[in-house]
Amino acid sequence: MSQTTRLKIFREDHNFAAAHFLPEMGKCERLHGHNYYVSVEISAAPGPDNTVIDFNSINPLIKRICDGLDHRILLARDDKRIGLIVTEREIEAVVGSKRFVFPREDCVILPLPATTVELLAAHVCGLLAGELSVMIAGLEWVEAGVKEGASQMALHRVDMGKMVK
Repeated sequence: MSQTTRLKIFREDHNFAAAHFLPEMGKCERLHGHNYYVSVEISAAPGPDNTVIDFNSINPLIKRICDGLDHRILLARDDKRIGLIVTEREIEAVVGSKRFVFPREDCVILPLPATTVELLAAHVCGLLAGELSVMIAGLEWVEAGVKEGASQMALHRVDMGKMVK
């Protein structure tokens, strides 16, 4: 009989505050920000020591991802509606008739077609899945939740059996 254990990790310090804008989405077209909270769930069979992973190993991974997004302006590299001009000191983002100029160190350019909460969850999940796949033998899936505000969250799951390595 095989056994699978699910671990859920949610800590108050797994969070980030960030600004973004979403072209062609009404009021979300304006530059605005959110307080995001990240939770992670994983599924795997316990190893010989009867654990899936030491929480002291996974918590710093989640925290590092959150810290990399914290107090930044999130820009979608692959959004065809946004023209990005990156220099050593600044990033210019042009959307229709709007032009934003941000200090380079205040921005994170993400390999995404938009900075929606759904795609942020997918981004976080993909980063974690890549790292956890080498840390946990028999990892079945990784799911990341990104909570945007008090009452809404996007969840994204990567099935490790279907992940291309």
